[in-house]
Amino acid sequence: MTKTIECALGLAAWLALVGCYNTNSIKNGGLVCGTGSSCPSGFACRNDGPAGSAGHCWKNGTGPATDAGVGNPDSASPKTDADLGPACAVGVAPAPYGPFALCSANLPIPGSTCDPVCQNGCPCNHRCVLDATTNKTFVCEASAVPAGTAFVQPLGLCNGSNLDLCAPGSVCTNDDLCQDLCHKTCRTDQDCGSGSRCTASTIVVDGQAVSNLFFCSPPVETCNPTGNANCGTARANFNCVFLAGLTGVANTDNTVCDCSNGHTVPVGQACSLLPDNCQPGSVCVGTAGNATCHQTCTKAAVSACPAGGVCNAIYGSQIYGYCR
Repeated sequence: MTKTIECALGLAAWLALVGCYNTNSIKNGGLVCGTGSSCPSGFACRNDGPAGSAGHCWKNGTGPATDAGVGNPDSASPKTDADLGPACAVGVAPAPYGPFALCSANLPIPGSTCDPVCQNGCPCNHRCVLDATTNKTFVCEASAVPAGTAFVQPLGLCNGSNLDLCAPGSVCTNDDLCQDLCHKTCRTDQDCGSGSRCTASTIVVDGQAVSNLFFCSPPVETCNPTGNANCGTARANFNCVFLAGLTGVANTDNTVCDCSNGHTVPVGQACSLLPDNCQPGSVCVGTAGNATCHQTCTKAAVSACPAGGVCNAIYGSQIYGYCR
């Protein structure tokens, strides 16, 4: 017998559950109609019939008059509301499991069986996670997070040996300098939510970046990217950097507090423009293949640069520049 799986995403129906139902396991007339008289595909909300049958979901073509009432179970479909339970996830906003609504277009990652950004391509109660064998492809995996355990949100500490700790759509990155952190994946700014943008940073394996996958930036934070480049709120091994150096979005003064592991090139050395990999307190200036790290400076400050140096605008910022 072929089982039919019906999914509902973002609908306030059936006990506010967001998930999937095996319609062959639903007792005919045993499921209460959802908001707006909604029922799973193949069922219709009926309000006629004897007491106790009104407002229940019945298989199309059946009802209280043809199926001897709510108390008479369909032999092929014995389960009721009480024992059906959620097949996917408890209804919270946003839902912990995908696929995510309003997500960017699903672009394939070579060798992967699902999309980690939109969290689609997996069965119910499964998430699209990094394959621990390749570290560059993604596979579906049943969640092993114990009931009642909260997922670790982006930029929270995670355990590199347990990929299930990060919230769906995020990846736990191993980092000796800034510990293991959960990073939300993205392709567009819309994937990141308020206060964050999609950067040019991604997973790199054997010198090759994983295609069609990027990480959201830390939230915008007012800090000073010059000198020691301290963050607004002190955090070990994190420094203040230009958001534009991570995203390529110019004409902004926005800064973020980022782990300094990706910012290692000293002043005067060749650097990458996107993402900017210069040491904190400096910025990458030039063209692709011909860029150099320069000291950052405050445009209004007197003697902001070494003797004879001039503070030039960078990224369209009205406040900061680079010494030349």
